[in-house]
Amino acid sequence: MRSHVRGLVEEHAAERLALVVGVLTGVLGVALAASEFQTDPQLDYHAYYFAGRAVLRGEPFVGTAIHEGTFLTVKEYVYTPITAPVFAPYGLLPSWQIGYVLNVAVLLATFYAIGRITIRYIERHGVTLDRTDRWLILGFSLFSGHTILALYRGNVDPIMLLLIVLGFLALERGEETRGGVLWAVAALFKLFPAFLGVWLLYRRAYRAIAAAVVTGVGFLLLGVALFGIDAHVEFVEFILNERSRQGAFKGGLDPTITWITLRRPLSQVVPLSGNQLIVLSAAIMAPFVYLIYREAETELDRTVAFFATMLVLLITIVPSTLNYVVYLYFPVVALLYLATDRRTKYLFVAGLILVSLPVYPQHVEMLVSATPLSPGLVEAIMGVVRGAMSFASVPLVGFGLLLAGCLRYVRLPTPATGAGADPVVEARE
Repeated sequence: MRSHVRGLVEEHAAERLALVVGVLTGVLGVALAASEFQTDPQLDYHAYYFAGRAVLRGEPFVGTAIHEGTFLTVKEYVYTPITAPVFAPYGLLPSWQIGYVLNVAVLLATFYAIGRITIRYIERHGVTLDRTDRWLILGFSLFSGHTILALYRGNVDPIMLLLIVLGFLALERGEETRGGVLWAVAALFKLFPAFLGVWLLYRRAYRAIAAAVVTGVGFLLLGVALFGIDAHVEFVEFILNERSRQGAFKGGLDPTITWITLRRPLSQVVPLSGNQLIVLSAAIMAPFVYLIYREAETELDRTVAFFATMLVLLITIVPSTLNYVVYLYFPVVALLYLATDRRTKYLFVAGLILVSLPVYPQHVEMLVSATPLSPGLVEAIMGVVRGAMSFASVPLVGFGLLLAGCLRYVRLPTPATGAGADPVVEARE
């Protein structure tokens, strides 16, 4: 009995380590959220609340059009105009605080659903999870640092992730129309899911593509009918000129800015605008995605190809903030358990740990300054840290390791006997 328990612990030790680290960062996340709330609160929920009120009043709400007083210093509604009526119910409430609490409850339920879906997905592919693993997966989904950040700020990213996950699972069941519609709805809010059409082309899911196009175009036309063409022109200009944050990359992205993007290192060596760097970074990563697509053969290979597509989109098309790390929750947690090759598993584990650690120069400086080191030595250390982190943040390295894990996964021979055994790989180990 004791040897059986020891075997279970050793079998999933790496996966559990990654999940425990994520949960521990949640403790830090609570402290940071409490501190920020007292000093300089930046709640994404405020944009939704005041956009909902503006819709009900017939007032402008696109981009920075909201000017109603609140302690939130910057209020930007960054989604397509047709999405704003979704938040109108919040605008009916007498105070934003009531809706904020309701919003947190919705997001908690969403994260719980993502955790349950992950557990079922793992077990459906032949891996038996004991109670400890199930609790850790749910704990990671509900209490990791990036979850706490999403709950505190009240943004819609967890809901968009759920739509993407449900769409992916529908596509895997052959329900292409449903999958395409769900992804189109997510793209109306976050735009970047539209680029998952690359994965749909790879899968030859033409009905899904058609459904997504019809849904997206249909809602955009409805938005024009409701809010006018000028609101949409303003939205496009806002996204291209402001929300793209292209000015921040001029002369090199500041290493203290907590964005996770391949444009960070490129901006240090190539004198291009932020939007031009999107094209360059996408061109650099395209061969890696193509290679993964070419090597993918099995159902799980296709899941890895989907994951790789998400990884690349998040570091090229999107200047990902820390909020966007939640989009990795599925399928990365599942792949921790489903990867049978040790090196592949360790790449996923190390990558997830690093993306869970949003460490930037200002954080290192705070830690180093707390030591008895001389000011000169502290400055020398920070010079090295700033130089290194100008090219690669800790989370960006994590993204790179996850992508390397995807590439290794699809290039290994297909296991002959289920997810729990890989005699070919074990022989090579």
